[in-house]
Amino acid sequence: MNASSTPSTPTSFSFEGWTWLGRFFEAERPARVVVAFHGFGRPMEEMGNYLPLHPEGTAMLSVGIAHQNGSTVPTFTDAPPVLEPALLLEALEAWLAELGLSDLPKHLLGYSLGGRISLALFEYAPEAWAGMVLLASDGFKKNAMYRFAVETALGRACWAFVDRHAEAVRSFIRGLRRARIIPAHLEHFALHHTEDHAMRQLVSNTWKTHRLFWPSRRGTAKAWGQLPQRDVHVHAVFGDRDAIIPWAWSRPWRHLGSSHVHFVTVNSGHVMRHPETVEAIHRVILGASNET
Repeated sequence: MNASSTPSTPTSFSFEGWTWLGRFFEAERPARVVVAFHGFGRPMEEMGNYLPLHPEGTAMLSVGIAHQNGSTVPTFTDAPPVLEPALLLEALEAWLAELGLSDLPKHLLGYSLGGRISLALFEYAPEAWAGMVLLASDGFKKNAMYRFAVETALGRACWAFVDRHAEAVRSFIRGLRRARIIPAHLEHFALHHTEDHAMRQLVSNTWKTHRLFWPSRRGTAKAWGQLPQRDVHVHAVFGDRDAIIPWAWSRPWRHLGSSHVHFVTVNSGHVMRHPETVEAIHRVILGASNET
């Protein structure tokens, strides 16, 4: 199952040259709204699978992240424009107002790459959010490949080389797997993200546009330190079998929070959208805080 069986309607919002497409999951008498961000290459509708993590009366705006699911960025000729958290937050607030939801408590929900975006938004403006759920979230560790490919001129040149000589590079990746130098999941991950020119451009553009969406431990500690006064909870859920974003990556962050920050695991790999996994996530969230 990919898309949620819960019905949703298309919506979009344009702001200062950026256009985000989204899916709106309505509630009959909404009492809160969840702003959800999907994982890399995943459909917006998929986030509707996680609505059971929230009580009845929850509406959801599932946002297509820039470059994906039809969401577009201002015109560029060389490097894609860099999105700032302040601009995205302003756009989201105006979008929710347009949907008639601006007066409701606002929660964040992020899966994988969407978790990194959520973390950065929460750090930037913690008072804007009444809660956050992170699922298999990126953002807790900036790996060496990302630092090299996005943050150095040599790395960007190497990524361009990969694009020009993709088949040779992909053969090399397969050779590393045959020699058991890399595990199967890493081979699959690398081959998927280099499968054709469009995918390689999507990877590069998405990384570059969202390069400011990396939370800092110092800023996050400050944001999380305010949670008890507002009775706001943050839940970070990891799959205990996740080889893409392992539980160990959260270790330096676990001591940053107060009693209102909950790092937990469920019996899962990186994929969490299946009903039995969503139910398990709901149980651990309730067990951690009796709050969703």
